[in-house]
Amino acid sequence: MAFEADGFYLGHNEHIKRVTFDQETQQDRMVAWCKKKYPLHEYYRAAKITRALRPIKSEEEIALMQKAADISVVSFKRVLQACKANIKEFELEAELTYNLVKSGATRHAFQPIVASGKNACALHYNTNNDVCNDGEMILLDFGVCYANYNSDTTRCFPVNGVFSSRQKEVYNAVLYCLKEGSKLLKPGVLHADYEQQMAKLVETQLIQLGLLNANEVAQQNPDKPLYKKYFMHGTAHYIGLDVHDIGLYSRPFEAGMVLTCEPGIYIPEEGIGCRLENDYLITEKRTINLTAEMPIEIKEIEAIMAAKKTWL
Repeated sequence: MAFEADGFYLGHNEHIKRVTFDQETQQDRMVAWCKKKYPLHEYYRAAKITRALRPIKSEEEIALMQKAADISVVSFKRVLQACKANIKEFELEAELTYNLVKSGATRHAFQPIVASGKNACALHYNTNNDVCNDGEMILLDFGVCYANYNSDTTRCFPVNGVFSSRQKEVYNAVLYCLKEGSKLLKPGVLHADYEQQMAKLVETQLIQLGLLNANEVAQQNPDKPLYKKYFMHGTAHYIGLDVHDIGLYSRPFEAGMVLTCEPGIYIPEEGIGCRLENDYLITEKRTINLTAEMPIEIKEIEAIMAAKKTWL
């Protein structure tokens, strides 16, 4: 199926039919009525106005986003302490939901992703009905909506509470990219330049992990980079009233913007998918991690998972 601006093609092989959409919508009728009723008024698309306004957050908006992030921190710790071999993915999702409701949040920011083992290699997996097996790693991508403002975080952790040597290698590679990549979120940087530098960071780690050959990378087709086999998505998006908030990505980063940073490495043949994500507020002097309190170091995660479950 190939999409076009005013319709799309439906069909199979040589039997292709063009479908167009010319039905007048309720919004179309409303616009026409307003212009007829008030012909001397000037009309502007609100989306263009809000697109310019929404990326820069006020102090009140930042406070609400911080509250959403704080709720997500407690939620993640509950998941860590509840996790054990043979638990179902939806049972861990239930821990998120419990704390969300208990904390007075509005709702999940989006359908949580609780992806164990090979499921973590599917970017938007959210069936959440598989068994978490001993020896696997879980990718948990979730967000909290509080007073209509959102958080968006991703963490990975071992089902049995202890990272294997290979899981540690992949995890530390992604964590390095997150730490170094988040430093690029500063005023004046273009989104395209940021993404290019993030891709280079991940590419270097893939070579060190033995997944890519340095000589082949040096001779690769720049239009078909080899890293995309193991890393196939962008790493920064606006966040606010929407998880993927409104804003032009051709606009340089500015103080007051809040963006995610979420590098990842996905190795289907090894059943390992790892992505780590934080929410960052850009200021004139530094970048503030709104999700800094959410455990991310390997030792910290293993310690929490080993601790007594005092809340049960």
